[in-house]
Amino acid sequence: MICREQDGYWVMLKQHEHGLLAGKFAEFFKEEHVPEEGRRAEVLRAIGNHDRGWIDLDETPFWNDAEGSPYTFMDFPLVPKLTFYRRGLDEIEADTPYGALLCSSHYERLIEVSGEEGPELTAYLKHEEARRARIHRHLENSKPLVEGELYYDARLLQFCDDLSLYLGLSEPGSPKSEEHPWFRDGFSGSEDFSFTAGRLITAEWQDQSTLLLDPFPFTENVEVSFKLRRVSMKDAESKGIARAYSGTAEEECRITVASRPE
Repeated sequence: MICREQDGYWVMLKQHEHGLLAGKFAEFFKEEHVPEEGRRAEVLRAIGNHDRGWIDLDETPFWNDAEGSPYTFMDFPLVPKLTFYRRGLDEIEADTPYGALLCSSHYERLIEVSGEEGPELTAYLKHEEARRARIHRHLENSKPLVEGELYYDARLLQFCDDLSLYLGLSEPGSPKSEEHPWFRDGFSGSEDFSFTAGRLITAEWQDQSTLLLDPFPFTENVEVSFKLRRVSMKDAESKGIARAYSGTAEEECRITVASRPE
């Protein structure tokens, strides 16, 4: 679950909803910068489903007593998280082995950044290393990777994931001073895209329904919608987070991502 505080509410977005949003962004990414030899359809499916392992976990949120807030993807207990990571990757591999290779590499990068440790994590990493080696062998016998393909697709997944996460962690229309620290200097890795000329893509709210990006990474303005819940902190305290969440209606958030005016 992606969760943030806002005016007495927990604003909660399911991880798979966030993943589908990332997939939507990938559809509109500047196609001229996608290698012709690439696996575009597989990449789009993989990006849209990269967090599908969270589907069951996010049906009922859990309370983190130590933090006094709902568990999020950032602090969820390691062992069940890894179990569902693996299950999600198994499902992706059944659909697209290349997509599983891409997503497995993506999770490995996230784990390295998190600094988490433990025997369960070591076992998970060994399992995923074997998965990636198996997929590489399969691709060599079917459609070998071209130079830079996996690297480029990994950057695309990272950017679309980060942009979707930005929307989940931001109150629409909020000032730059309230931007989440992860994105304050721009989207990490976006300087690798050729059209950015080495610059980081940055974001800024124009108003409550329009997010401006510079340099602009899409072929046109992108209109997206996603569902979230604003769960009252008072309800969570009196009823428990599970009942408060289930008793809160979903609301639709509509955002247009546009190019910053010259």
